[in-house]
Amino acid sequence: MKLNSTQIKELSSQFPMILDQGDLLDAGIDRIVKYLELRTQWAKIHNLSGPQALQDCRNDVLDSFALYSVLRQDIPLVDVGTGSGVPGMILACLCPELEIFLVEPLVKRTAFLNTCAHQLGLKQVKVFRDRWPCPSVIQGYSQLQLVSRAVISPEVWPALADTVSTVVIYQYLAMHRPEWGLDGFDMKGELSYDSTEANRLIRRWERLGF
Repeated sequence: MKLNSTQIKELSSQFPMILDQGDLLDAGIDRIVKYLELRTQWAKIHNLSGPQALQDCRNDVLDSFALYSVLRQDIPLVDVGTGSGVPGMILACLCPELEIFLVEPLVKRTAFLNTCAHQLGLKQVKVFRDRWPCPSVIQGYSQLQLVSRAVISPEVWPALADTVSTVVIYQYLAMHRPEWGLDGFDMKGELSYDSTEANRLIRRWERLGF
């Protein structure tokens, strides 16, 4: 399903913080449209994501809008196992001043992400062909916030995200909503929203004392 700027703006209707951006939102949506077009072009040749995700990208946009709504924009964001760039690349389209690191182990996907960042003028985006934990990112920054929409179970993600530099962890939850399994963090933000399939939840956890 191809999305145009009007359809993407309609998807933002359940996220008041995004609607408040005015002209900045319009510019961000234009970049999102171009990103999705690039992804469609590359996906005809390369395996960038699961076939279902590419057929209907509305959830990619909705999950990214939800993250934006609870996002701290004063700390670099790391998207672990970003795949074709969700949510990190869409966040970069909306937040061109926020430093964003996309961590992805597959060569073709990192080539696509670098192409997107260049063609969209997203100079704040850095792509790392690696698995998490990624020393190149961790050693270079004393404070990081982490998100992942990759195929990682909700129980495993908090411990995987926790490093010496991690001060904020974002957690996507669908029907299965386990207890938070990591000591030393407190929930500072939460948003419930509707995807195309079911109600979803995103939470922001911050390290105690941060």
